[in-house]
Amino acid sequence: MGFYRVRRTQHTMILSDTDLLERLGEGDLVVDPIDDIDTQVQPASIDMRLGPEFLEFQRTNIPCIHPNRAEEVDDYVRETYVEEGEEFILHPGDFVLGTTKERVEIPADLVATVEGRSSLGRLAVVVHASLPYDEQVFLWTPEDGFGFYEIGDIVENERPAHAVAFDPKTLRINTHRVSDYIENPTKRIYRVELKSGREVLVTRDHNLFTLDEHGGVTRIESEAAEGTLVMTPRTLPEADVPEASIDLLDRLDNDELTVYASDGLGAVDWDGVPQGSERHYRDQSSAPATAIRPTAAPDELDIAFKQSTLRLPRHLPVTEELGWCLGFYIAEGFARRKQVVVNNQNQDYVDRFADYFESWDVSLSWSEQDSGVTAVTVCSALWSAVFRDLCGSGSDKTIPDAAWDWPTPVLEALYEGLVDGDGSRRESRDTLYTANPELADRAAYLGTRLGYDTSMYSRDREQYIELSDCHNEMTEHTVDFSKNAHKRGQYVPTPSALLRSYRNEAGLTMGEAATEMGYSSPSSISNVENREYESVKRETLDRFREVYAEAGVDTTRLDQLLDGDIVFDKVVSVEKTDRVEPTYDLEVQPRGRIIENFLGGRGGVFLSNTAGFVDPGYRGQITLELSNLGAAPVALSPGMRVSQLVFTELKSESTRPYGSERGSKYQDQHGPRASKIQDDPEFVSADDPETNEPKSETDEL
Repeated sequence: MGFYRVRRTQHTMILSDTDLLERLGEGDLVVDPIDDIDTQVQPASIDMRLGPEFLEFQRTNIPCIHPNRAEEVDDYVRETYVEEGEEFILHPGDFVLGTTKERVEIPADLVATVEGRSSLGRLAVVVHASLPYDEQVFLWTPEDGFGFYEIGDIVENERPAHAVAFDPKTLRINTHRVSDYIENPTKRIYRVELKSGREVLVTRDHNLFTLDEHGGVTRIESEAAEGTLVMTPRTLPEADVPEASIDLLDRLDNDELTVYASDGLGAVDWDGVPQGSERHYRDQSSAPATAIRPTAAPDELDIAFKQSTLRLPRHLPVTEELGWCLGFYIAEGFARRKQVVVNNQNQDYVDRFADYFESWDVSLSWSEQDSGVTAVTVCSALWSAVFRDLCGSGSDKTIPDAAWDWPTPVLEALYEGLVDGDGSRRESRDTLYTANPELADRAAYLGTRLGYDTSMYSRDREQYIELSDCHNEMTEHTVDFSKNAHKRGQYVPTPSALLRSYRNEAGLTMGEAATEMGYSSPSSISNVENREYESVKRETLDRFREVYAEAGVDTTRLDQLLDGDIVFDKVVSVEKTDRVEPTYDLEVQPRGRIIENFLGGRGGVFLSNTAGFVDPGYRGQITLELSNLGAAPVALSPGMRVSQLVFTELKSESTRPYGSERGSKYQDQHGPRASKIQDDPEFVSADDPETNEPKSETDEL
């Protein structure tokens, strides 16, 4: 039986200014020279200054650059040295390699990230991994609340927003303010697909999140993530103050509306209304909606279509019955200008839909087909306008954008309407079928919002349309909603070192721990502690937690993993697309907090806003990737503070840090260095042609 000495650190730690000054004073962390320690040492980082040397990439006649041909470097790279007092001009669209003035030595228990200084605006220092313009992110904005937004629109317009993100310390999901907006150079886009059907479009080096052996949050580049369990949300946050009504005056086209108010309409602009019509409106205590400003109009208004007697309150109550009807309409209905129609074989569902509209005194018509399908038609242009505005019409119907701010009971009713309309129910799960991929995506988010484990898949199928007597080929999208909490994110990356430390603290041998947990052999414990398997079932971790908690161990981190807001989903493929385009990223560091993630993609995946890594054990100056994404040239002066170095303490020291043992290519570099990717194993033969000896393992800074 082996005994283990385990460091008791439970979480990675960002070094503060106090920690940085202490480590610099002790000499195990080196950043030299620091000419103004008060200016350069920030609350949780060290400002790095720009060196005088640059590598410029030339426009040459080379048809392409071959990564495996070192001799081509001289043809497309030119070295430039900027004398003291002079400037380097970085023109729009240009990309160069610079270097830090400071030389660093990173000890084996630290890793550093290089962040661009936000005060340099659109000057990207160490190009961020990122997303294409049209990739959706799920955010909260002051104007529109929760919803889906294109990341490019958010970044280019710098729209104030809060990301839906998890706290790496607690694994709780909340909203966190977006602290910076980042435009990046043109890059190749990759599609990352997860086992559940979730997918996201990112650059290949964009990071996803997983766990290390200590139960800490760690990142993995998307191109290396295949087969890895990554973080997805178990649930989504609710609005602080749910919307209890829909402002129809704000949402509908005012050209066709008349407003009524027995207690006065407020300020009315009658200038564009003919005199005869004005008298008619005044006699009816009404006005055309175009003659009033919604922000100045009273709340107690009724709204009607012109020449219609049906009126609805300006603020239509968001009730559970309305939610169910909207869900049922999305799944089984369609709308014309003056009609809303649903049909179904279940008479109870059709009656429930009709009952809601009868409560508003709406005229209905019924029809029954030979197939047993009953249809009900809501004969109202106003209700048709409401449903089309909220959900759309035809094959593009989807969950309303406004729904994400509605009360949870209303969303539960909307979900029930969707499944009742075009779904099926089993003991362990519900299933929704749709030909609309956007609806499948939104339904998956809705399921997550309500605490279901959701998964998606699609298949091509042939559909027979009875009324037309024809067959139609279509892609059917299926969304499963699991009700079994034990199946939800069933597997977790194995926190082997965390469990080992818990057992040691409990004072148990492997055999004793196995007995307490009901296992017949100590190997059940050793397999987990030695990470024989990359993942472990939640129910297994529950047994570990129960035994160690009873022994008096503080199992807070395991509690967070099992009871927090995060579940894990396996990456099944990372594929290159034909898209090469500008990319975008969001920084989420509100008030200096290191949240650094946001939710996006189809079905919902947590994405990282990332920077360049400097490995444990690295010595030398740091190469900086500099791009000018603006419209005007930027003057760079050697010595200016151009980036920040943030240090994170590892759980344990690296056993093979950056250096000669690893065959590291950039150790002790001085000045900027072009890529040495030609030394990577995939570009060389198994044996060195010069020495006939095996090549050493290489990696990159």
